[in-house]
Order: sequence, then C-alpha cells, then structure tokens
Amino acid sequence: MLDWLFGNRVEREAKQLNRDVPLIIEQAEGMFSAQSMTVVADMVDEHIKRAHNIYGTKAIDYQRALHDYKKLHKDARGRTDQRALSAMTLVIIYLRSEIAGDAAAPARAAIERFIAGAGSA
Repeated sequence: MLDWLFGNRVEREAKQLNRDVPLIIEQAEGMFSAQSMTVVADMVDEHIKRAHNIYGTKAIDYQRALHDYKKLHKDARGRTDQRALSAMTLVIIYLRSEIAGDAAAPARAAIERFIAGAGSA
C-alpha cells in the first residue's frame, strides 16, 4: 500500500544485499591472510552447492536452507570461528539473493567472483 513511499520490500532487500556483499568481502580481506581467504571461499562454494543439492532451488527450498544456515551462522559465532562466520554470512546472503531474484543478481555475481578469485577450486 505504501510502496510509493517505502518501495517494494523485495527491492529494498535486494539493494541492501547488493551493498552488503562488497563490505563483507572487504572486511574479510582485512582480517584474513590469502590462505584463509581461500578457505572462506571454498567453504562458501561448498555450502552453496550443498544447499542446492540438499534443499533444492525453489523459493520454499531456499527458505528452508536459509533457516538451517542461520543456525550454522549462530554456531560459528558461538565458537568465535571468524572464517566460518564470514563464510556462513556470504552463504546466507547468497540464498537471500536467490529468493530476491534478479534485483539481487549483483550480490550473487559478487559472491561468485569472490569464490572464483579466492577459491582453490
């Protein structure tokens, strides 16, 4: 009803995801060595593939995967495992960007570039 004032919720979320990815990657680059960045990129790649294989690729599937990855994120935070925390954050953003659709394509593309550039696979 108030889309004219606040915009579409999905579009707002997509814009936020598009802004967040470069900041998270930049922060990780400042915290970790190149070897650790490779570990983070490999974890992100592995978990995105895992989410697609286990949960599927429909919107409801992404919601289920998102629920489980939020738990993994919380576990990583509790263990103070910064590499896993960064990886799970990027996986969650990737899943949320898949839910948001084309408007969040830049977020997915940035994560895919990160995986290709820092990952060993």
